[in-house]
Amino acid sequence: MTQPKKLIEVAMPIKEISAESVRDGRVQHGHISSLHKWWARRPLPVCRAVVFSSLVPDPLDELCPQAFKDAVQILLGKEKNTGDPYKPYDDIPYTAAIDKMDDNLRNRLLMFIGKYSDEFARNEKVGKTTASKNQLSDSSLIKWDNKNNEEIIRKARKLIWVAHNASSGSNAKELLADFDKSYKAIKEAEENLYGLQDRHNETVEIKKKEETLHNALEVFLDKMPKVFDPFAGGGAIPLEAARLGCRSYGNDINPVAHIIQKGSLEFPQKFGKPITYSKEEFIKIYGKDLWNKQPQENKKIKNGEAISVRIENRLAFDVDFYAKKILAKTEKQIGYLYPKSNKGVDPYGYYWSRVGICSNPSCKAEVPLLKQFYLVNTTKKHLYLKPLIEGNKILFEIKSGKCKEEGWIRSRKLICPVCGSTTDTEELRNQSINKKFRMRLLAVIEDGDSGKTYRLPTKEDLEPLKEISNDLLITEEIVKGDSRSLWLTLWGIS
Repeated sequence: MTQPKKLIEVAMPIKEISAESVRDGRVQHGHISSLHKWWARRPLPVCRAVVFSSLVPDPLDELCPQAFKDAVQILLGKEKNTGDPYKPYDDIPYTAAIDKMDDNLRNRLLMFIGKYSDEFARNEKVGKTTASKNQLSDSSLIKWDNKNNEEIIRKARKLIWVAHNASSGSNAKELLADFDKSYKAIKEAEENLYGLQDRHNETVEIKKKEETLHNALEVFLDKMPKVFDPFAGGGAIPLEAARLGCRSYGNDINPVAHIIQKGSLEFPQKFGKPITYSKEEFIKIYGKDLWNKQPQENKKIKNGEAISVRIENRLAFDVDFYAKKILAKTEKQIGYLYPKSNKGVDPYGYYWSRVGICSNPSCKAEVPLLKQFYLVNTTKKHLYLKPLIEGNKILFEIKSGKCKEEGWIRSRKLICPVCGSTTDTEELRNQSINKKFRMRLLAVIEDGDSGKTYRLPTKEDLEPLKEISNDLLITEEIVKGDSRSLWLTLWGIS
């Protein structure tokens, strides 16, 4: 049987997807990119749009099932949506001429995926810019704010459901009713399971309710498409497929990618669910201090006393709890190495430099091996280390503005700022091999109210360096024969 073309084969709202993808690259909080760096991560709006449009047919294709056409009209038509948010543009905002889109089912699908907001359209006509968060309409599937929007995500799932099951011969209303029945069974099973107190302790009742939920999910997923990404990388495609209700599979030969996928796709689904603890169980696991810190509105009160507490996301709660526990233990063990400033501010980072020795026998100045002196060099902020030469000693002060000083490492050679002599690369390499290089702390970085701040190290910053015990030093050797670390071994770093 000849199949209708998928929507992605015919049309896509490319401009709208691009606009939201630019915004996606700037989102930090709550984004899977903040879990772990991945080099070729795909923007979530692109993946959501591509997965959705690959699973639904083009409504204008003559082979498109009538059930799907009717479902688009029911779900995206004017009658069921106040204000008609999926009406195609009266005038496409990014074209110079007045360009009206036809009001047909294909274009309504495109507007559902992504549609520019009325604010953007007005601003575009007069040459004004629009904030990235306001460029797309609030009803767009790919908008970041709608990632957990039950109403919009459910529309997408229903459309995929109807497209996938249209060959059964049922009409749109029957298929949508079947979706609602399966979806309701999942919600009821979740409510019954997650409402149980202390469900982390396995009992016959809990196992039975877990099985009921599992079966409800299987019934639903059996009527949804399967999406497999064999080169899933950071997991964006499997994540968006799962968000759209599909049975999702991801794979990658890279173990880092595999761990990222487990952390963003598997663990949240398994463990990121609500849980209710009795007071006794909560205190047993997390301690009385944390019990007292729980919001009163999350606790169940009986006879004037809190007897249980509901945690909305067990995984997020546990990650936060154990991360703080590990941090506290780490601070106890090595916190003395990172002293606070005289204002009580914790250090954010340190700016170090290797130090070479001038080859001039009458100089022997110890010179930081710096190619340039900027600590910060952005369009809005310029901070640099200004050298102060006192005899054969080199000190620094921190200055703002443009740096006119030239670095002391040029063409892999050291130009001494004290005497002007040149120390060649071979001599520097010999110093490194013979352990004559030392490290020098040049600046301390701290978090300020308006961004990071930089200051010169104090005696208090340098004092702990004398107390570093050998068991804190790295003793594991570099893998021999590894070409990626060849340049290190040539300089005596083993």
